[in-house]
Amino acid sequence: MAARRYRFRRVRPHPFRRVALTLVAIALIGGVAWAVGFLRFVDQLPRAAPATAATAEAAVVLTGGSRRLEAGFALLAAENAPILFVSGVDERVDADELKALIAATTPHLSAETIACCLILGYGATDTIGNARETGLWMRNGDRRSIILVTSNYHMPRARLEFEHAMPGVAIHEHAVVPADVRLDAWWRYPGTLALLAGEWTKYLFAMVRIVATGWISALRPGAELSS
Repeated sequence: MAARRYRFRRVRPHPFRRVALTLVAIALIGGVAWAVGFLRFVDQLPRAAPATAATAEAAVVLTGGSRRLEAGFALLAAENAPILFVSGVDERVDADELKALIAATTPHLSAETIACCLILGYGATDTIGNARETGLWMRNGDRRSIILVTSNYHMPRARLEFEHAMPGVAIHEHAVVPADVRLDAWWRYPGTLALLAGEWTKYLFAMVRIVATGWISALRPGAELSS
């Protein structure tokens, strides 16, 4: 009896299955890349305030975090900068009342210094707005260097936005370490973990936006002529 031959037909994967597998692979690769970058991001954040402060033509404080204003006042009192610009002040805050409160709570700053050297900016509601508002103020005063004061976890994204908004301006970092952000064992604290993860994600989106903006500007007709 002749042996029976069998033919096996190769079954090709369904197109939708291919797409699904590709998307899963991309998601896994993206997740690993995000996690590796996140660990490096957290590892490089300052754990302590700077021992010595730089000097510049202005100190700039970004509102929204604890101890930032106090650090800015200290820089002004120590004459590390002749003027202090506070970006992102709530529009409902009266300037005279705020300056009076600052004078009453910061005895190391004279009323004359607060009146002449403390500038309040009301035109920003986020980090992008902080950079644009400060850039406009810097150009109006023809200033070329700043001490940037913000929280340690916020500094990388703030510097990225400020460098984009103010090319050619020297930026000296003065990171503030909030008491409620525990970097030494951040994985044990859900609040700190969520804050850091969110900040890393915002940093990535800011970087992508800035790079894409640069590409679009370079591809516009007449870009080479205008440059």
